[in-house]
Amino acid sequence: MTLLPRHRLLHVAIDAALVAVAWYAAFQLRFDGDVPRPYERLFEKTLLLVLGVKAVVFVLAGLYPHWWRYVSIRDMWSAARAVTIASLVVLLAIYVWNPVPGFRVPSGVVVIDWLILLALVAGTRLLARTIVERPVPRSMFAADKDVLIVGAGDAGQLIVKEMLRNPKLGYMPIGLVDDDARKRNMRLHG
Repeated sequence: MTLLPRHRLLHVAIDAALVAVAWYAAFQLRFDGDVPRPYERLFEKTLLLVLGVKAVVFVLAGLYPHWWRYVSIRDMWSAARAVTIASLVVLLAIYVWNPVPGFRVPSGVVVIDWLILLALVAGTRLLARTIVERPVPRSMFAADKDVLIVGAGDAGQLIVKEMLRNPKLGYMPIGLVDDDARKRNMRLHG
């Protein structure tokens, strides 16, 4: 297994753009859009380092061998871990390198960058899954057979999910029944 399949280069490019946006936004937000010149120089001198280090950490953390359309909670935790490790490695590298003597990266920039990057990395993957799994309007499949599913547990959830994901099956789940009173009046996949 390779660390980075060829067809995932677009994902790396998207994440690299997100890294740059987060780093820029962190400086802008920390200084309310009026970044002092020494910190502008710090941003400019560290941008390529930040891009390179975070891209390498993301690849080593295994963010790219997965299809974004099948992103899971486990993948979100992996993304959070990768963003956290990448941010710490960047902070350490900038601290050791000290590109602008007398000026360190403000802690506010570090925290804001981490928050924004985490939101962007997780958000793009969730957006991809949302687009793929968007519900098909019922009017497009007027011949659907209404289905009542017995059992609102894991198996019932998987059945509903598959029916909604694959409208060609010709079934439209309209409800679930279960003998567990705690599941009464609950929603499952809408």
